This record gives sequence, structure tokens and C-alpha cells, in this order.
Amino acid sequence: MVARPPPAATSAPPTSAKAPLAKDNTRQRLIAAGASLIASGGIAAASARAIAAKAATAASAINYNFGNLERLLLTVFEQGVEETRAWQQDRAREIAALPRSPDGAALALLHVIQAWAGGGRRLALTYQEAAAAAPGEGPAAAWTRLWRDFWLQTAAGFGLPAIDGRMLHAFFEYEALYSLSAWSPALETAALIEMVEHFAATWLGAPDRAARGATPLAERTAGTRPYGSVPPAAMRIAKAAAEVVEDTGLVGLTHRAVAARAGVTTGSVTHHFRSVEDLVAGAIRGQVQAMTDEAAAQADAPPSIEAILAPDAWIAALRPHVTSELPSPPVIRRRRLFLASIRRQELAAAGAVIRFSYGGTLRDSMGRVFALSADDLPLHASVLARLLSAIWFACAGDEDPAAGRAALFERIAAGVLGRLSPRHAQGLAIS
Repeated sequence: MVARPPPAATSAPPTSAKAPLAKDNTRQRLIAAGASLIASGGIAAASARAIAAKAATAASAINYNFGNLERLLLTVFEQGVEETRAWQQDRAREIAALPRSPDGAALALLHVIQAWAGGGRRLALTYQEAAAAAPGEGPAAAWTRLWRDFWLQTAAGFGLPAIDGRMLHAFFEYEALYSLSAWSPALETAALIEMVEHFAATWLGAPDRAARGATPLAERTAGTRPYGSVPPAAMRIAKAAAEVVEDTGLVGLTHRAVAARAGVTTGSVTHHFRSVEDLVAGAIRGQVQAMTDEAAAQADAPPSIEAILAPDAWIAALRPHVTSELPSPPVIRRRRLFLASIRRQELAAAGAVIRFSYGGTLRDSMGRVFALSADDLPLHASVLARLLSAIWFACAGDEDPAAGRAALFERIAAGVLGRLSPRHAQGLAIS
């Protein structure tokens, strides 16, 4: 009798040897499903049931592979950090041939912003969800540090000091979110180029370039899109809609949920906001209007930025507002509303209101303090507002965030005074 030959090398391994492979495959499918859902619908859309369905597995596989849903989401964010590291290496190679100068650094900034919002969009959205879920903590802080170090290395490569790397990071940190807008690609790109050029001339030492008017045009156009100011009777509902989006994401925004939060009937909500899209637009308009009204109500209370006419006093009045230990709730709410708006094309115009409505109070006071013309003011104020609002987020991953915020603010202030009030800039440097 001929002996049976041993199993060929291609034969299937025993069942016990297959288990780890099957587990690893399921684990990766769950991570991929979670990342896809977070990018497309926000963290609120990444429920255990939705992730399991997308991964074509049972919901119990989440506990088996990760322990619980929270650890799975944490793993998604941690993997996003590592993917971003590889993504940055590719961008570093792409910008390496740019001239070693402030102009080259500005071109690098523009290229990376556009690439992050384009080909890197999935990672960009996941990063913003991590920052919205736990700003300055865990993977969000690690992600921010990764970007900080990238811009520090980029600045060094272009012959710029470390503080200019922090400035590049601050500008990027703002646009990493708001360049995800798809409202008016041509106009938004023109405004972004104009703002990057102004930023580079004011803070990096690049040559001045004539403004083309894209930024004020974007502000005017966004402000006159089909959503007007929220009437007083609807403000309560608009605020409630913003709170619902903040708590549950866009998936939880319904007329019934808003009615319950506002303490009104569902009919009252539908009377003012017929569709969910109208609710989001109303929430955004309501937030912008509420902040404007609040600033106006406090205009006579000390310290009043609007009442300060000396540049150094104006800078001193700004300092505590942008170097505080925590970001202001309106800033967090604006970011979350914007994230909700960019996931539906029909909400793009509403999102543009947030992107181009920053700095109204700042713009008014800046115009008076530095006697800027109506043509020059929008660009100066828009870029400054972006940098100031990004300070907290750009320093959230620092070992000493307070020191980072203070240093970044002083650099921003020196750039403004150096360009608009050289005499006061010298005094600031001496002090």
C-alpha cells in the first residue's frame, strides 16, 4: 500500500491557525468602516450598529476586537494620525523644490492646504471630528503636534525661524477646517490665495502683492446668500437647533428634537424652518447674529475693544480673549456647525456664512484704531481673525499650551503693528 503523501504547502492550515487571520481581517474592516462613517457623517453617525453593518459583521465583533465602541473610535483616530504622518512625507517631497524664501514658504502653505482639503479630505474630516470630540486631548492633541512639527520643519527648510513655523501652523489650522467648504470653489480659492499672500507679507517677510478684492467679495457674497438674518421670533429655535447639532450631530437634527429643546411645538419650528436644511442655515445665521448682538451689548463695558483707539491698548485688550485656557463655546459651536454644513451640498451656502463672517467686531475696531480704508480693511481683518481664532487649537498639543499661546499672540501682534503702526511695533519689541 502506497503511503499517503504529506499535505502540500498550499493546503489550508488547521482551523486554529486561521483564527488570528480572521480576527485581524475583521478588525481592519471595522476600523475602515468607522473611518468611512466618521468622514462622511461625523462621529455621531459611527454607531456600533452602523459600523458593524458597513463592515459586514456582527456588532458583537466590536467588543471582541476592541473591548467597546469607544476604543474602536480611538483606534480609528490613532490610525488617522499615522496615515497623516505618511501623507505629510509625500507633501514634504512635493514642496522641497520650492525656493528657499518666505515666498516659497507661502507657496508650500497654499499647496498643503489645498492638498489636505482635496486628496486628503477623508483624513482632514476625521481630524476635525477628533478635535471636535475632545479638543486638546488624546489623538486630537497628537494630531495637532504632528502638524505643529511638520510646519516647524517646513519653516526651517525655507530658512525661517521656529516662531514663523508656529505662524504657518496657526494659519493652516484654521484653513484645515474651513477650506473643506465647497460653496464657491473659484471664489474661495481666489480669496485663499489673497489671504496667504497677505499673511506671508505681514508675518514672513515676503514681498507685498496688490490685493485683488477676492476676500471682500467672498464676504459680501456669502453674507447675501439666500439666508437672511434670523427674525427675533425664530432666534430661540435657531439657538436650539445649534445646540442639537452640537450634542448629536446632523443625524440628530429633526424638527421634533429642536421643538423639544426650544420648548415650543413642532408646528412653530416648521413655520419658521420648513426643512432640515433651513434649520441648519438658521442655526448658523443665529449663531453669527447672536455673537454680533452680544458684542454690541457689551460695547460699553470695560475693557471695550471698540472704544480703544491706541494700537498698543487695542492689542492689550485683545490678549486675554485669545490666550484663555479654554476655547470659547461660540468658537466650538461654529466649528461643529460648519462640519455639519459641509457634508451636504445644499448647505454649502450656509457654511460660507461661518467661513466668511469671522471678525465683524474685530474689523470695526481695527478700522478705527489703524484708520484703514474700506478697501484695505477686509483683508487685514480677515487674516488677523483667522490667526487669532486658531491660537488655542494650534497650541492644544503643546507641552506648555499657555506659553505657546502667549508666544504666538505676541508674534501676531508684532506683525500687525509692524505693518500698520511701526512706531508702536518698536515699543512692543522694546518692552
